[in-house]
Amino acid sequence: MKETDGPEYCGIGIRGVAIGIDSFVWIALLFVAILITGAFTGELETGAQGLNADLTGAPASIALGLWFVLALGYHTVFEWQFGKTIGKALVNIRVTTENGASLTLGSSLIRNVLRLVDWLPALYLVGIVGMIVSDQRKRLGDRVAGTTVVRS
Repeated sequence: MKETDGPEYCGIGIRGVAIGIDSFVWIALLFVAILITGAFTGELETGAQGLNADLTGAPASIALGLWFVLALGYHTVFEWQFGKTIGKALVNIRVTTENGASLTLGSSLIRNVLRLVDWLPALYLVGIVGMIVSDQRKRLGDRVAGTTVVRS
């Protein structure tokens, strides 16, 4: 094993695998948002085949907004409290501050709100370009929040 003087920064590949795993959590959170919205708007139906919420218009927009809040909350809270999401934990990477400390709630929130910009125009293109041009493989959210992703 090779000795290094500092942290091993994580690139596009391993971070992509982690976000791919986390996308399963996002799908589960989408179902939660739809079911909650359906229940509150009276659009939730039960039948022999299970629950169904056929949302359109404002209820669909509310469910989408709730989903964004839940997904943002998932990343923010898990990275703040544990330094990693489920996806990051499964591939043995974590988020730290630039000096190796744990994230504050503020830095985690900033990092994850800017995830929306990093995602633009699709499939994390802004984030990928940011990592390619960064020595520490930082996406925009990492740069602004003063964070980095390293091997655990």
